Amino acid sequence: IGTVGEGVTTLADWPGRMREMAEFVGLSAEERELIRETSPLLLKHADELTAAIYDHFLKFPDAARFFLTEEGEVDQERIDRRKHSLVRWVLGSIDFDIEGDFSVFLLAIGLVHSHPGSHRAHLGSVPSRFMIGTMSFAQTAFTQLLLEEMEDKETALRAAVAWNKQFMVQLDVLLAGYVTERPIEPERAGTSGGEIPRENG
Repeated sequence: IGTVGEGVTTLADWPGRMREMAEFVGLSAEERELIRETSPLLLKHADELTAAIYDHFLKFPDAARFFLTEEGEVDQERIDRRKHSLVRWVLGSIDFDIEGDFSVFLLAIGLVHSHPGSHRAHLGSVPSRFMIGTMSFAQTAFTQLLLEEMEDKETALRAAVAWNKQFMVQLDVLLAGYVTERPIEPERAGTSGGEIPRENG
């Protein structure tokens, strides 16, 4: 995928971007293995985790409106479909093959949320803050679960750190569906009517 929006066209090497971000946040091969080793604990509670996430959405009107019928009732069928997609995301997170197509899957999720199809154009884009908030909610839920389920608390904490790093790598690609990547070049002093303001202190 590299044709939607100016920012996307310039960043078509999504596996390469994920490699760069994994290095940037310090996600090591050992940590990725720890993610795989702890995955059975999370899979055992996958239904609970996904239910908790969507229950949380419904507490906030600006988020809940994406899961309501035209009559204002909770669209359980839609939520069930989204739960299935969420489980697919968890499974992809466990395998996390940087060189595979998981990065494209993540980008597609971001684009679907930021560029709604005609069947739900009346709702507009899902605000990016909810994408960020959902990732934070998942981070907290995963950490709590690991600490509750694992006897070795030191290993549980290391696993939580590994999962959190991976979530940040994923969030970068998810938000690429929202954010263009054309940086503002630094201006030379005096080229736009004066010097660049200096910060006080």
